[in-house]
This record gives sequence, C-alpha cells and structure tokens, in this order.
Amino acid sequence: MTRAFVAALSIPALLLAAACAPGPDTAMTPRSADTCFLTDRVINFRAGQSPSLYVKARDGSVFELQTTSFCPGAESTNTLVLTPLMGGGSRSCVSDSLSIDVAGMGTANRCTARVVRKLSEEEVAALPSRYRP
Repeated sequence: MTRAFVAALSIPALLLAAACAPGPDTAMTPRSADTCFLTDRVINFRAGQSPSLYVKARDGSVFELQTTSFCPGAESTNTLVLTPLMGGGSRSCVSDSLSIDVAGMGTANRCTARVVRKLSEEEVAALPSRYRP
C-alpha cells in the first residue's frame, strides 16, 4: 500500500519536472562561431543612425552594435577600442556587451554597447553607404 501511495505522488512530480525541461527549440547549445567575432580583429567600423555602430571583422562579416548610452565622438573618430565586458579574451557574440573606448582630439570617451546581430550580405548591401563599414 505504501509503494502505491509513493508512486502515485511521484508521477505528478515527474510530469511537472518534464514540463520545465527545455525542448528542442530552447535547448542550451554552444554559441555558433558565425554569430561571433574577435574584437581585436575588427578591420573597419562606421557609426550608423544613433545608437547603432557597424563593425566589420577580418573575415568580412558585419555586426550591428547598439550603444546603451550616449557615445560622443563615435561618428567622427578613426579609432575605437572594443573590449568584451564578460569573460576573458576578445571574442564577442550576439547579445554580448562591450565597452567602447572612443579616442579623438585629445579626449577619450567610454560607452557601452550590445552586439545586436550579424548582418547578412543583403542587409549590408542595403545599408546606406555612409553606414557601411
């Protein structure tokens, strides 16, 4: 009698646990390398419509960054230093946050940004030329 009672109580608990488990669409998977870039391998950048910045990696892929605060000088500087805020190294992926150091005319500004997405070749071609890195 006791085993039947314990079994009857454990079935709903197992069903509840199964309902909370990630399904195939939401399973945690390692980040795909094609959604990441190395911040020390950025070869060009352009400021887009505020708050967007577009960076071009050495492999030709273009990523959109969105600043989370005002980033003075980003549209007119020749140099940006991108530093991932989490983890070590220089790898940044979509949804990661970055620190951006903007150097220009004897001043240095720092702001933060988030990697929003990797643009397809068609999306890069559709950008106005002044925004295209």
